[in-house]
Amino acid sequence: MNNILVVGSINMDMVIHTPRLPLLGETITGSGFATVPGGKGANQAIAAARSGGAVKMIGAVGSDLYAGTLVEHLKANGVGCEGVSRVEGSTGIAVITVCGGDNHIILEKGANAALTPERIDGYAELFRWADIVVMQLEIPFETVLHAAKLARQCGAKVLLNPAPARPIDGLLDYVDILIPNQYEAEGITGCNDPEESLRWFLNRGVEQVVITLGGDGCVYNEGEKICRHGIYETKVTDTTAAGDGFIGGFCTTLCDDSPVEKAVSYATAVSAITVSRDGASVSLPMQQEVEDFLKSIQKEQ
Repeated sequence: MNNILVVGSINMDMVIHTPRLPLLGETITGSGFATVPGGKGANQAIAAARSGGAVKMIGAVGSDLYAGTLVEHLKANGVGCEGVSRVEGSTGIAVITVCGGDNHIILEKGANAALTPERIDGYAELFRWADIVVMQLEIPFETVLHAAKLARQCGAKVLLNPAPARPIDGLLDYVDILIPNQYEAEGITGCNDPEESLRWFLNRGVEQVVITLGGDGCVYNEGEKICRHGIYETKVTDTTAAGDGFIGGFCTTLCDDSPVEKAVSYATAVSAITVSRDGASVSLPMQQEVEDFLKSIQKEQ
């Protein structure tokens, strides 16, 4: 299992740093403004490709100046883009304010909203190519559900990152691997204990669950056994794309038939390196960087 198809969003991130968030009606001075390729789908595709996966993407960009830049960025990072459509109008935009290492994000879906079930059907051959299909919720929900059903019909496993948080009624029936953060998990299950949330998902037929816990690492299952993994300490500069890096790294490692514990460890290292850098996809590490990082951790232990 080594062919990874990502179905999801492609955005241009507009990022600015600030020492604090402004009050209502207040103007403050920020710094370090940059336009950075992003979008959960694109970030996860690049994270998987930089970790050594064979990755293709289905998505949509607009007819503006950002479209070509974003497609070329995906290609330059080893992501196949034959499934990326160009539509009239704006490319997806994310306005990101980084404050104290945490990020606050406002999304404009733009071309991502044009990724309809009918458009997905035009790329059925990519689903037949894929061993695993990775999705998020920055594209229309009906498209995610349609793609999950198509993946199941084609014999591919489905990995869902249910973000941004929203109800996912009916979708879990087609999900093999679920990776929410603790707040997304609580919103879906109503359980404020991550381990209870994990059990809730397992009881509904999801085979593999990993719930990320920010600075507390993650909780995951090995079959029926519940396990925890802590973080690897690094200086936090910008948490943008940390979760996307985790998912891309986890997916690629799991595709190598590695045990879930190894996939979690690798994914945690990807996140640790990612948060130590500014930006979204540009902050995602290469496979060799992650392996060297893990070796340095092992030497210190």
